[in-house]
Parts: sequence; structure tokens; C-alpha cells
Amino acid sequence: MEKIRGWVYRVRDMGKVKFVLIRLFPENRVEQVVVKAGNVEDEVLEAVEGFYPETLIEVEGEWKATDKVKTGREFVARKIRVVSPSKPTPIDLTGKTPTDYSKRIRYRWLDVRRPEVSAVLRLKGVVLRAVRDYLRSQGFVETTLPIIISAAAEGGAELFPIVYFDREAFLAQSGQLYKQALVPSLGRVFTIGPSFRAEKSRTRKHLTEFWEIDAEAAFVTKEDLMDIEFGIYRSAADALNDYPELFERFGGTPPEVPKKYEVIDYDEALEILKGDGIEIPWGEDFGAPEERQLCSHFEVPFFIARFPRQQTAFYYKVDRDDPRYAHKMDFLAPGQRGMELSSGGIREEDPEMLRKRIIEFGLKPESFDWYLEMFEYGFPPHGGFGLGIERLTAVLLGLEKIMDATAFPRTPDILYP
Repeated sequence: MEKIRGWVYRVRDMGKVKFVLIRLFPENRVEQVVVKAGNVEDEVLEAVEGFYPETLIEVEGEWKATDKVKTGREFVARKIRVVSPSKPTPIDLTGKTPTDYSKRIRYRWLDVRRPEVSAVLRLKGVVLRAVRDYLRSQGFVETTLPIIISAAAEGGAELFPIVYFDREAFLAQSGQLYKQALVPSLGRVFTIGPSFRAEKSRTRKHLTEFWEIDAEAAFVTKEDLMDIEFGIYRSAADALNDYPELFERFGGTPPEVPKKYEVIDYDEALEILKGDGIEIPWGEDFGAPEERQLCSHFEVPFFIARFPRQQTAFYYKVDRDDPRYAHKMDFLAPGQRGMELSSGGIREEDPEMLRKRIIEFGLKPESFDWYLEMFEYGFPPHGGFGLGIERLTAVLLGLEKIMDATAFPRTPDILYP
């Protein structure tokens, strides 16, 4: 006899035959167990009626082929043992009784057991593995970076302050300054770690805590960086196509694997929007509606490859031929659910120019003393990007909002559980 374990999903009582749907461990796939008089002891048959959903059971028996269920098989029970009982659940994990989002989040520790949510989280794991495999294939070395920092990478307005013994410190917005510091040591470096932004944005693409691919490399051009970012996107999309059954669980479809990307600059983006009747003064950033409108014009991922200098952080290199611009680029996913996935570009390695840029942004150079000093010791030209894991996952899985791409979302309104 074989042995399986799983959580009771639903019980159908047909008298002398009980059909127990379970979420099979460890796949979390729903399978049918047949509990039939004559195959099991009478007290077991009676006990099955009282199983609450989420009761963890161990079943001995054998698999039998059948065309009566979608999976094409069912497990005929001979013995059943309760491993861990369950109380009645506060939310219905089968979806027969709809539960509003706020209640699902209140019981998120239970909600993550739903096959739909489990499938998304498993596919996110596929994305993470594909990202790591691709970057390693391109010569990048994975590392870890500080989460507790003493100074902001991009100004302090979006920082979460913390008490660090007798000093003020912050949760990191990104690993920007530290990954740059590792470039002379490792050449090509990346990390996948948490970032924190104290933005009160309530949109389909914002989280206050998210995970980011932070990558940096010496002697790269913008074209090199675009190829690498597109390679991440394409590798993740390709890997996801190996798991159609997980997409079926939440009603999704595997993503298309694009063969190319397109490139425009800031001024071209303004012209596209102007053609749609949306006027933006030169030098202003794109809001969520403008960004979404731009995405609707593309069928493949695309880059906006140059921006006005005032829109960029101080560490971006200013275009020496036209100082109105800096070498920043954004990477966006296409279509109606498209969104910005990353920002990146070529960095400034001249310490005097960096000092001027820091002052230009209203920051204090003394707050970045170690950062400025490191550029006085043979620092190579370099560039990099930060790409959000939840955004990439949401886009590739076709999710409506970014909160669905993480197990325990953090937003201005969500801090529990």
C-alpha cells in the first residue's frame, strides 16, 4: 500500500461512500480520496463526516485511474489517521463562499494555503531561480548587502527611521551605494534582498516592503545593461512555461517569451503621450496613468533610455554632450497590465561631479563621506539597475495587483499579520 498526506479541502457524503478532497502534501495539489464501506473500518467511515476543512490526515491505500475526476486518478483509502485536527476555518479556502480581500489579509497565514495562492508563490520561486541562474551565467557574483544603513541613497523622504542603539539609522531603500562599493572587488555583483520605501502610494504596483534584484557591473554600456535586464525577463518567462499546471490553478496562462525589446527616450515618450492627448511639461516624471498609457503602445518589453537630469538620483552620470539629461533608463513591461519593472543606468565615478550632484539634490556631502572617498582609489566606470521581484512576478503571471505577488504584503494600510 501507498501512503499520502494532505489537508481536508472538502468532504462529499454519499452514504456508504465518502469523497474527501485533500490538498496533497507537499505539492498542495487537490486530489480525491475515496472512502468506501468495506475498504475501511466503520468508525473511520463515520469519522470522515466530521472532518473540518484543514484537518491534516494520513491515508494508506492505492491510486486508481478514473475518468470521473479532472486529475484522471483517485486514491482508494484503506486506513486513515488524523495527524492534526482543525477548528472550523474563519475563511473558506475552497472559494465556494467569497471572502473580501481585507478579511483574507487578516487571515493571510491561512489564506496562503489556498491552491491559487500557493501556485502563485511557487511560480514566484521559479522566477527567483531563473533570475539567479541567468545572472550567474552572465558572470555575476551573488552577495548580501546591509539592510540597516546610516544614510539615504536617494534622499530621506522615503526612509523608515529606526533606533540603532543611541543613533538614528534607517531601513535601506536599496543596496545602491554598497553594491557599487563591491564592483572593484567582484566585477559583476548582484543581490536579491528587501527594500523599504516609506511611500504612501496606494496603487497596483507599490509596496512599502519589496524584494529587489540589485545588480552592478564594471565596464558596461547602457546597451549591455538593457541586454542583461531583458535576459532576466526572457529567462523568467521561459522558465514559467514549464509549469502550465500551476497557472491552471489560479486561472492564468504562461507568459509569452519575447524575442526582442524596444527602446525609446524621454522625448519620444512625451510625443507618444501627446498623440494620445496627454500633455506633460518637459522635465516632469510620468505618473501611473501616463506610464500605463505608454505600456499600452508596446507588445514587447521596452526601455526609456534617457531622462532629464532632475528626474534622476545623484549617482547617475550626466550626459556630457547634453547636460540636460542623465544616463538613467527605465525598463517597462508591455500591454494593459504593463508597469515599470526597474530603473538603472550608468553611474558617475568622478568624486567631484558626485559631490556637486549631491549638493544639487539638497543633500549633505558629509553624509556620504565614505561613498565619495571610495571613488578616489581607481574606481572603474560602471552601471547597474534595481528590478522588483514582485513587479516582475505580477507582470509575468498576469496578476491584477502587486499584493498578490507576495506572501505577506506590506502597504501603508497593511501591517498585519
